[in-house]
Amino acid sequence: MKVDILCEGKVIGYSNLDPIDPPMGVAGGRFVPAPDYEPRLHAYVIDGDDNKLAKSAEILARSDEYGMLACAGVGIEDFNETLQEISVTVLGIAYPEYETVFGAHALYKAYWHNED
Repeated sequence: MKVDILCEGKVIGYSNLDPIDPPMGVAGGRFVPAPDYEPRLHAYVIDGDDNKLAKSAEILARSDEYGMLACAGVGIEDFNETLQEISVTVLGIAYPEYETVFGAHALYKAYWHNED
């Protein structure tokens, strides 16, 4: 599922989320930054180091199809300098919303062993 990642109403990037941990309601994917993305303000980890500045920024995820995702939190891990990789994790998406969004996804089906 494609989502925009927002901070203070601005789109700072997007991601195509996959179900990572269905029982815990966790989804994640590669983060593609937009021009308003600032690692020091938005990422809670930068190249393996905790970023204390990002703790004040509320990061949200919004889907065109489902609207704002009700979740426990959204975190960005920026390893762009060392690994050329930035990822986003959406934590605690509640049931049944998680199943509604990811129920047809192959990784979700594989986890619950209910493949077609």
